[in-house]
Amino acid sequence: MNDHGPADEAGGTGTDDRAVDRDADPTLPHTPPFGIRAVHPGDEPPVSPPETGHQSGRRERPAGNGLAAMAATIGVVLAIMGTFLPWIVSDRADGEVDHLIGWDLAGDAVLVLLTGLVAAGIAGALWVGQRGLVHKVVLLATGGMLLAVAGVEISDVRAVDAITSLDRSVGSGLPVVALGGVLLVGAALLDRGPWSPRTG
Repeated sequence: MNDHGPADEAGGTGTDDRAVDRDADPTLPHTPPFGIRAVHPGDEPPVSPPETGHQSGRRERPAGNGLAAMAATIGVVLAIMGTFLPWIVSDRADGEVDHLIGWDLAGDAVLVLLTGLVAAGIAGALWVGQRGLVHKVVLLATGGMLLAVAGVEISDVRAVDAITSLDRSVGSGLPVVALGGVLLVGAALLDRGPWSPRTG
């Protein structure tokens, strides 16, 4: 006779049933991997948060402004270079030719140089992506100043030549300065910034 048969069978069956019930219990906690939220039956699956307007706006790149920056840079170079070129060419009676460069007329050359330096600062701002009404106004002002200086000097040379009958002509420097002014005005028109002041 097996004295422990019924008891052991009853005991063994109870232990096995508890093990099965523990495994089948759906309320037991489940630890998901780190950083992942557990989804229970009936829950909506997690979704990524929508992108905000700030994030989407930050990804948008402004339109290129390289053409305006290039025109302004070339205009500055021409204006400054023009001060070292002949502004007035005079033929003397002995056959010699005098070439008066911009720095022989120091006052106008300094004005052209200062104007070019101001325009150079705006050109640098255009290269780094800045734009707007202020940049346009400064470019228009500096370009107009260069055109005015070149125009006045050309008029003076022709007026003196007509009065004194001297063989004087306009040198290459004044047209170069005027061309620099035209390019600065063109850069203001090519700038992609707004023509109205920013509000808000």
